[in-house]
Amino acid sequence: MKSSIFALLLFLSQVAFSQDVGGKTLVSQSRKTTANIGKCDITIKYHSPSVNGRKIFGGIVPFDFVVDGVEYPWRAGSNQRTTIDFSHPVEIEGQKLDSGSYGFLVLVSEKEWTLIFSSGKSWGAFNYDKANDVLRIPVKTKQTSYQEWLSYDFINPKAESVDVQLRWENTAVSFNVKTNALDNLISDLEAKEDKSAFDLQDLFLRTLEKDPGLHEKAMAYLEESYKKIDDFEQEAYQKAALYNYKVLKGEILLSMGKKKEANKLIDEAFESASGFNVYYYALNKLTVKGEKEVAFDVLNAAIKRDPHNFQNHFAFGEYYLKEGNQKKATEHFKKAYDMTVEQKSGWKNYARYLYLQNKLVLENQ
Repeated sequence: MKSSIFALLLFLSQVAFSQDVGGKTLVSQSRKTTANIGKCDITIKYHSPSVNGRKIFGGIVPFDFVVDGVEYPWRAGSNQRTTIDFSHPVEIEGQKLDSGSYGFLVLVSEKEWTLIFSSGKSWGAFNYDKANDVLRIPVKTKQTSYQEWLSYDFINPKAESVDVQLRWENTAVSFNVKTNALDNLISDLEAKEDKSAFDLQDLFLRTLEKDPGLHEKAMAYLEESYKKIDDFEQEAYQKAALYNYKVLKGEILLSMGKKKEANKLIDEAFESASGFNVYYYALNKLTVKGEKEVAFDVLNAAIKRDPHNFQNHFAFGEYYLKEGNQKKATEHFKKAYDMTVEQKSGWKNYARYLYLQNKLVLENQ
C-alpha cells in the first residue's frame, strides 16, 4: 500500500510540473484546431506542452498507470483536460458516437493506447471517473521524427472522413472520424424552425436521395413548400420557388408513369423559367441522370424561346464541354459574353473569363 501511495504522489508531482501547474506563467500554449467533414464540425481544444529535455512517454506520462485497480489516464495535453466537439454524429474507428462535447483522455501503454471519450470534463485525470466513459478505442502507436510541442492535426482528409493525429516527442497515434453528409444535411433542415419553400424543396430532394421509398414523406415536403411560396417578399424568389415546385412534381409524376400530367407541369415551369433554372435543370439531366437527349432538347427549346438569355448559352457551353466539343462550347461562351456586354450585366467579367479560357484551350488543341 505504501509503495502504491508513494508511486501516486511521485506521479502527481511529475505531472504537476509537466502540466505547468503552480507556476506564475502557464508555458503550454492554448490551442484550438478545427475541421469540417460532411457538414460536421470537429473542434479540438487543448494546451500544448513542450518536451523541454524530459522523457515523455514512459517518463512523465507513465505506461500502464493503474494504482490499486484505479486507472489514471493522461489528459492528452496540459493545464486542463482536452475536449473534442462534434456538431453531428460520427463514427470513431467504426464505432458510433453521438454529436456533443467530450472530454478526451488516453491510457498510455508502450505500443498501444486506449483513447477515451468521456461525458465528464473535469480538470484532469485525478478526477477521472470511468462511469463517464462514452467510448473507448484502442489504437497502435507509431514512432515518428522528433517533435518538441504536442500537436493535434487533421490528416488524410476526405469528403466524409478525416484522421486525427496526436503527436509529441517521438510518438504519434491517429484515429479515423467518419460522418454521413446526407444524414447531417437532412437533420439540419429538419431542425430548422422556420423552413422556407426552398428548405422544404431541398428536404424533398434529400429525402428521396436517402431513400427513394420515402415517396409520401418527400411529397409532403414538396406540397408544404407550395404553401410557403408567397412568404417570399421578392418576386424573383417566388418565381424560382414556383418553378422548382412544378419541375420537381413533374419529375415525380414522370417516374409514376403519369406523362401527360407531368409534361404539362414541366412545360408550365419553363414558360416562366429564368436562364439559370434551365441551366441547372438541363445539366442535372446530362451529368447526374445521363439523359443527354433530354438535356439537349431543353436547352435548344430555351434558346428558341429566349435567344437573348445569356444563361442559356452558359448552359449550352457547359453541355458541349461535357460532350468534348470544344469548338461548340467556345461559340456559346462567346455568345454569352457578347450578350452580357450588350445588356451591361454583372455577369460580364465571368462570361469574359469563360470565353477567353475556352478560346485559349481551343487554339492550343
